[in-house]
Amino acid sequence: MTVLSQIIEPDDMIKITSEFARLGDRCYLDNAGATLYPKSLITSINEDLLKNVYMNPHTDKNTKNYIEQIRCLILKHFNTDPSTYTLIFTSGTTQALKLVIESFQFMKNEDDDLNCGSFVYLEDNHTSVVGLRELAVDKDAEVVHIAHEDFLNVINTKAKQTSKYTNGGNSLVAYPAQSNFNGFKYPLNCIENIKNGCLNNHLKKHLCEINSDWYVLLDAAAYVATSKLDLAKVQPDFVSLSFYKIFGFPTGLGALLVKKSSENVLSQKRYFGGGTVDALLSNEHYHIKREIFHERFEDGSLSFLSIISLKQCLDTMYRIIPRIIHDDIMETISYHTFYLAKDLYCQLLDLRHRNGTKAIKFYLDSDFSDITKQGGVLTFNLVREDGTYIGFSEFQHMADLFNISVRTGCFCNSGSCQRHLHMSNKDMKDMYNAGHRCGDEVDLINEKPTGAIRISFGYYNTFEDVDKFVNMICRCFVNAKARKQKRIINHFVETPKIKHYNGNVNKIINEQIYFKNVDDVLINIPPMSTKIILKEICIFPIKSCGAFKILSGWNIGPKGFEYDREWMIVKDNGVCLTQKQNTRMCMIRPQIDLKQKVMILNFPGKTPISIPLENSINEVQKNGSLCHSKVCTDMIKGIDCGDEVADWISEALEVSFLRLIRQSSNDNRSLKKKKDEDKKLLSLSNQAQYLLINKATVKWLSEKIKDPLFTDDLNHLTDRFRGNLIIEMEQELLEREWHSVIIGNHEFKVEGQCPRCQMVCIDQQTGEKTVEPLRTIAEQFGGKLRFGIYLSYVGTVNKSDDRTLKTYSPIKAILNDDNISR
Repeated sequence: MTVLSQIIEPDDMIKITSEFARLGDRCYLDNAGATLYPKSLITSINEDLLKNVYMNPHTDKNTKNYIEQIRCLILKHFNTDPSTYTLIFTSGTTQALKLVIESFQFMKNEDDDLNCGSFVYLEDNHTSVVGLRELAVDKDAEVVHIAHEDFLNVINTKAKQTSKYTNGGNSLVAYPAQSNFNGFKYPLNCIENIKNGCLNNHLKKHLCEINSDWYVLLDAAAYVATSKLDLAKVQPDFVSLSFYKIFGFPTGLGALLVKKSSENVLSQKRYFGGGTVDALLSNEHYHIKREIFHERFEDGSLSFLSIISLKQCLDTMYRIIPRIIHDDIMETISYHTFYLAKDLYCQLLDLRHRNGTKAIKFYLDSDFSDITKQGGVLTFNLVREDGTYIGFSEFQHMADLFNISVRTGCFCNSGSCQRHLHMSNKDMKDMYNAGHRCGDEVDLINEKPTGAIRISFGYYNTFEDVDKFVNMICRCFVNAKARKQKRIINHFVETPKIKHYNGNVNKIINEQIYFKNVDDVLINIPPMSTKIILKEICIFPIKSCGAFKILSGWNIGPKGFEYDREWMIVKDNGVCLTQKQNTRMCMIRPQIDLKQKVMILNFPGKTPISIPLENSINEVQKNGSLCHSKVCTDMIKGIDCGDEVADWISEALEVSFLRLIRQSSNDNRSLKKKKDEDKKLLSLSNQAQYLLINKATVKWLSEKIKDPLFTDDLNHLTDRFRGNLIIEMEQELLEREWHSVIIGNHEFKVEGQCPRCQMVCIDQQTGEKTVEPLRTIAEQFGGKLRFGIYLSYVGTVNKSDDRTLKTYSPIKAILNDDNISR
């Protein structure tokens, strides 16, 4: 903590953090994903736009001149000027990278395909760099990938200074200034060595004699966010970057910096857009490119308002950040973020479980001893007391619960991820075949992690953020009391009464289960329970709000229970609000009054409000408006329920401009199925029509929870899982084996287990957040956060028209649908 005085003083940090008051109690630790924009930046941009008139620079010379001034300011930020580098505005780093490879001249003479250069990329590059190889292949360049250690060894091998080859091709090497995976800073002082041919010997392993000139493409997107890129000291030929990584705003704007002496090699740009030519004939294959270099590459109208905002971005950054280190704000940011990450590293390094097992597996390429080799980033995974990994999805849910924003996965850096997780190419392909996709929540396969956790710091972060993060880890994953229970292996629960029979369930007779053994003989298994009954029916009329519990029976509709999740609350941007963003939602408790045909909303301390259950078409047209929103990637057609209930909800939840939306009757959202399966209609529920919870399994889970701070009784714990169908039986966990169930006269198909998130850690009576029960669910099921089973409605067993499901109905469970006889 003594480092604090070496970086930004407390008074200065107070001024900086006041710019980000909108965070509230949220701890933002994903600066590598996007820097946060300060409040005063947006204010100054708005003021500038309101008092000035900026026109298309193709029309207005004043706007064009202002943009040219901003080019110079950006170059000055990197300690260079237009005499050394040209700045081309792009839509971001990815377009800048693509522009280089599309325009790069690998062959000095188009007819000399024997002397085509190479495209060399570091295996640990961002996906946007690796993807350039496809374009390089199209240009007949030899594509070579180089491993992390090989690259570091090669660039430290001094190459003899050579003159330019007159007959050979041009080769391009692309590498990151800083790894976006773990913050390792690659050497920049090796650029001249690369240009002198230090990679030639490495390439001889792949190619014949190398006779090409070398050019360097530096991916600086991650580096320039928190470090100073001094182009007076190091001069790559091409530099790509995105401005939101530096300033937090604007998005969709980046730059390609081209060294003046290397402009001639970007000669193969084919497409030309508006503003990039001096002359053009549309009826003849004739055009002349602009003489000014950057104008040849900026197709169409620039994002001129975004570019103009960069002036305010620079002014704001230089105003709010003190120049403590070397009288330079970027050096100050670099030291500040480095020491935050180092402090986190030192704290996590000492974390151990009670049996002495280390709790953290780091993925580092430096040890935080040298700021020139490491940025303000730390990447790791958590390990349980028994040495097994905690999946990053489980961790993500707990971080979200504590309002901590982190990044998990592989961060679009497959090479670094593969290297640090010690996965072979076969392993990577097997993970894909097992169902894992980039960006999904499949975090463990065969108990091995598919990704990691990344923490990255910005200039607005403090040591309090570090402590909050470490405290969350200690509370959720490390300092919990040791559990004596045996872990459940292979992500399922042993059920000895069933597992030792080889065969499929064949019949259900008088609630007895029968199996066919290998000799096709029916074997009777003792009944799963003396009785399985439907104890309780719950519907949740408003998505993510409180439950309405049914005492007797309720009608089954085409999308699930009638009125279940038929409404949702949306924010002013049209996005659905859930308890994950506002825990007070659980205290909005709807009641359905079928006699009065109204839904009554109740909230502690507020007068109840009613809205009609049925609206005629004319009433909808008069009082409501059609709108659209999204639920789990599905576009929803809905009807706004009006201002009165919207104001009531906004006051209850203490959030302005909320609206209550009802799913339109002609909205045909359906359960995602295989092509040959009948699709079931869905209300606004996440994934299925019904959710079944076994109270015996809840009781089993309750007995596994050892946190003394968790005091839920069985009913309160059951409520956290927000099931529609609450059943009672003697055995726990058997519902995970079911294929279908018959409740009274109604048959339901099991659609799978319910994946769980941090919402189960919200007390459904008070809205208070707790660590449990998610932590224990993860521990008991090998990191798989699943509890309860999804059901879809099949129909009545006797083909009757009865659509009422009644509580205390008997339940029959079917383990397999092969040759079922009733």
